[in-house]
Amino acid sequence: MKKTISLLAFCALLSACNEKVKENQVKKYFDLKGTIEKQIKMLNSQKPTVQKMVIIADSSENQSVTTIDWAKELELFIQADLNKPAFTQSYQVDSSSMGVKYTLKETEKLPIKYLNINRVGEDGISIEAMINNNNYLYETERHLKLSIKNNQLTNYQIEGFQKIVFGDKKVFKINGIIMK
Repeated sequence: MKKTISLLAFCALLSACNEKVKENQVKKYFDLKGTIEKQIKMLNSQKPTVQKMVIIADSSENQSVTTIDWAKELELFIQADLNKPAFTQSYQVDSSSMGVKYTLKETEKLPIKYLNINRVGEDGISIEAMINNNNYLYETERHLKLSIKNNQLTNYQIEGFQKIVFGDKKVFKINGIIMK
């Protein structure tokens, strides 16, 4: 019994060490996940008012909201992070003084087609990405955009479509402007 408990404790310790090693790994690409998680934490503490527009097919809704689940709202941006072990050699990197563009190599078949990080003035960045998933049953495409100024999210946009084999193409758009 003592051996079993000791073995379980050792495995737990080894697992915890592996987690720390993963967290401390150098990021090959822009740390989009870390950037978005920082914004989520700030937005959850500040609870800003957001002017939000949602369009699904032919219906649209505009509203001013203060209670948003920011982790869910910005989840697609976290999914667009390129710092995954399987992606390390999959993107061509083009850097300039204005920003960096990551473009999926033609030989690769991954859902994130591109990620662009651009400088906006001295204290701002804009992030843009496209995620495309398709198989024989469905196709989805999502264009993501957001702007950060003075280390604070100012607006975001998610637009795209979903098409199921025997169904109609459903177009959607979400646009949010942080009012403070």
